[in-house]
Amino acid sequence: MARQHLLELFDSAWFDPAKIHRNSAQLRNLINEAKESIASHLGIAGSELEIVGELGFGFQCALAGLLTESKSKFIYSTVDRQVIHAFARQHQARGGEVLEQSVDSKGIVDFQVDSSREATLSFQAVNRETGVIQNAPKTSDKTAVFADMSSAYPLSNLPDNWDSAIWDPKYFGGPSGIALVGIANSGRWQNPGPIIDKRRVYGSFSKPLLLATAVALENWTKRAREDFVKLTELNSFIRQELLSQIKEIKIAGDSANCDPRFLAFVIPGTHSEEVLRKVEAQGILIDAGSACGSGPLSPSHVLTAMGYSENGNYRITLKPAHNRQGLKKLVSVLVKGIAAGA
Repeated sequence: MARQHLLELFDSAWFDPAKIHRNSAQLRNLINEAKESIASHLGIAGSELEIVGELGFGFQCALAGLLTESKSKFIYSTVDRQVIHAFARQHQARGGEVLEQSVDSKGIVDFQVDSSREATLSFQAVNRETGVIQNAPKTSDKTAVFADMSSAYPLSNLPDNWDSAIWDPKYFGGPSGIALVGIANSGRWQNPGPIIDKRRVYGSFSKPLLLATAVALENWTKRAREDFVKLTELNSFIRQELLSQIKEIKIAGDSANCDPRFLAFVIPGTHSEEVLRKVEAQGILIDAGSACGSGPLSPSHVLTAMGYSENGNYRITLKPAHNRQGLKKLVSVLVKGIAAGA
């Protein structure tokens, strides 16, 4: 739906919304309506939503605003995105204290938070490699919470005491090149940059892509519940197929506590790059390695943290358009790719 309207949105969004011309005023109204619509679907107030032009900058804005004290404590997990690990290294290099929380074999984090001192905690709602869903941590008033909601469902399932958050439109059918940042009105976020005016976030963003994001989110929300019922059935089906066809396979996470869109598994003794090429030759695209690594086949720090081998790991992303027949073909092609690469 967003793609169908994209040219129309570009035509209407070339003007400067800060000016007083009629077209500018119309665009200003469209932007305000889009932001209010997006905020309502995210479960936050319109005044708590900021738009940035790139996901990485969104992480920078949301998290740097909570790590303003160089001597404070930063708590994160081994399965957080690599950008979070980079923040931890930087914070430690500046004299701050860090605490990396491990996960169990199912990918669950048991956050240990000292309620007697101030700290910042990074919470990942859903892991985009394994689909593992985390329970919101119990924290005190002294703990600032950054919520990585970039691959979460429901999108509004924020921790009660969140301070900043981020969402990625890619995961609800929106465009790349834009990110949604939440800054709680009652939170402890402080502008990490120079204070010039009332803006909390600097830089521009694509007005047409913002409008397209609102369209995508509106339409995705209408069918999300129905889609996730189908995705849950497909996820269970392909797990059974993989386990029955590949005896040595190890699937990450527990299906009862995983987002059905994501599936990660390890096939010991296989070479991911060779297998992916053979699978692609049959018209099927799957992934391997880390979802956020610097290279397409860099080892998955998530699976490694869960106790799996660094080698022979694969990832599948399920979509509502998939069906059992297609998934059976995927497993069949994967089995043949493994056999050919052996």
